[in-house]
Amino acid sequence: MRTDILNHYIKVVNTQEKEPQSVFRFCEELNIKEADFYEEFSDLEAVKEAILAEMWSITVASLESQSFYQEASSTDKLLSALYAFVEQLKHHRSYFLITYKNWNKPTDSVKGVKEFRNAFMQYLESLNLEQIEFGVAPIDKATGKLNQNALFANVLFVFHYWLNDRSKGFEKTDACIEKVFTLSFELMGNQTLKKAIDLGKFLLSQK
Repeated sequence: MRTDILNHYIKVVNTQEKEPQSVFRFCEELNIKEADFYEEFSDLEAVKEAILAEMWSITVASLESQSFYQEASSTDKLLSALYAFVEQLKHHRSYFLITYKNWNKPTDSVKGVKEFRNAFMQYLESLNLEQIEFGVAPIDKATGKLNQNALFANVLFVFHYWLNDRSKGFEKTDACIEKVFTLSFELMGNQTLKKAIDLGKFLLSQK
């Protein structure tokens, strides 16, 4: 039922080019009872919230069954998950372009990412990044939490970049992931200025 609701929400947005407004009409189109809908979601906004989180969960679940992923370091797992996540998003690019068409800047507040953030933070916890030494010093718990928030901000930056990417095969988004997160890992340990400058040059070249 949950998957059917999520898929129908995406279909409605794609066909009508706007978010559904009525739970009654939504359920009627899907041929389900409203009571069944409310067993899964509190309202239509909750459905929107769940879509990115669901795609992240699908991405991670598919990777966890792969031997190369199981044997990878935590940082490599995270990078693999981000590349795979973008691949997953491609299946519903039209939906995301419509849903986030008014999201002008990656630093602007954006709705529909709360559940995704929670899922991503749980994923980071499972990687135990705070136990890894970045650069020269291990990360303590307080710094680790701060870094987790920064990493999610970078995920949103990449997501926004992908929405505006017009390169073939979204190859510029792949380059963006590499540069943004390589910089993040470097800054967690030793504040590498060269990497920051390199990232700045990359971003400026895309304007």
